[in-house]
Amino acid sequence: MQSLLSKLLISPLTIAGIGFFSTSIEIYAQDCNLDSKTNECLSAAGLLSTDTISGSSLQGVITHVRDGDTFEVNGIPIRLAALDCPENSTAEGIYASSIAKAYQGVEVKCELTGARTYDRLVGYCEIRDVDFGRMMMSKSSCKLWKKFDVWDRYKDDMK
Repeated sequence: MQSLLSKLLISPLTIAGIGFFSTSIEIYAQDCNLDSKTNECLSAAGLLSTDTISGSSLQGVITHVRDGDTFEVNGIPIRLAALDCPENSTAEGIYASSIAKAYQGVEVKCELTGARTYDRLVGYCEIRDVDFGRMMMSKSSCKLWKKFDVWDRYKDDMK
């Protein structure tokens, strides 16, 4: 059931892809199930499918932080690529989450890898031209998960 807030919310969102496709849209929450753990709003609009192509990007506001390596951009769950943060059940995980929560409400741009994990799209994200994953690794006990650094973005960080 949608809350009153979600019925009134209008979420500006930009999705861009490689090549000639780039669009900016507004998704009206009353047409979507914001309480869902899937991407029904975008899928229903034909803007995102379960086989999202590598090279797409998503830009919007961080609307919710789940933990140190997962947040939501306009309600769309994003798992940060190559980042492995401690779980929220630990002191280190709570600390990592608190750092990420400081960015709730801030504009973010994510380059999507095309992968999905559970209900989340996977991507490398930047806030104000600063790599969010790299920042989390430098300020918390989050670590590089090399096997999932699919674009070798952090290979030089290992030296």
